[in-house]
Amino acid sequence: MAGEEIVVGVDGEPPSLAAVRWAAAAAARRAASLRVVLAYHWRVPAALAPRGELAETAQQLAELLVANAAQDARDASPGLDVRPEAALGLPAEVLLRAATSASLLVVGTRGRHRATGAVLGSVSQQVAAHATGPVAVVRGRAYPSGGIVVGVDDSAAAGAALEFAFAEAARWGTDVAAVRAIETTISPPALGLPPLLHDIAETTRALTEAAAGRVAEAGRRHPDVPWEFHGIAGDAADVLCDRSRQARLVVVGSRGHGGFAGLLLGSVGLRLLHRADCPVLIVHARP
Repeated sequence: MAGEEIVVGVDGEPPSLAAVRWAAAAAARRAASLRVVLAYHWRVPAALAPRGELAETAQQLAELLVANAAQDARDASPGLDVRPEAALGLPAEVLLRAATSASLLVVGTRGRHRATGAVLGSVSQQVAAHATGPVAVVRGRAYPSGGIVVGVDDSAAAGAALEFAFAEAARWGTDVAAVRAIETTISPPALGLPPLLHDIAETTRALTEAAAGRVAEAGRRHPDVPWEFHGIAGDAADVLCDRSRQARLVVVGSRGHGGFAGLLLGSVGLRLLHRADCPVLIVHARP
């Protein structure tokens, strides 16, 4: 894509700097530019926010921090087009605005800088839930080896994640392991309702075959990417977290709608952000 851009959020702390280096490698593989964004805000009402020399000092400090982070990106990927940006505002809001047309938004998992008030922790969850495009949350082993793991089910979100995973695998020269986790536990029927009778084995087989078919279709669209499919009984988040220990990236689709981050993101994606052992990429289909 001509003019493709990746946006990465920083706060000057080690977790966000790991995200910068990860984003630099991703941008280099896409031949994209990288915008390094640091947002800071005052922890007082706007009417009481400092003015004059104190405000200028805070802006200069933010610019220095983001310039250093941008230099880290250049050192990690020489020749990369890197643009630093320091902005006054709530971090999640600033990053979401900055990434409106970006092909990827990258954040770390935790970090606080006392001087600027920039926080990446809850911020990573907010942007992962509310972004309109893909979000990579760099956590666990920031530079792991291994292939790309993608969660698959019958949703449109999973279809978008599957396509993204294959495209990323092609860029990184690695393979895709597509995982369909199926919970087989049957809850007791509600009081006064007849029991739901069905063949668990048959249901599992049908769901697994449907997911395998979707993966095979994606594989045909990306013939140069090796892939394998695994139908596994168990909780999806548990299964994907276990697989993350041998992966370089876990990709899942964003599920759900509503006003709460957990609903917008989906419980699987939310749990991966807290537990995965490698970076997690949440795929949002753009409207």
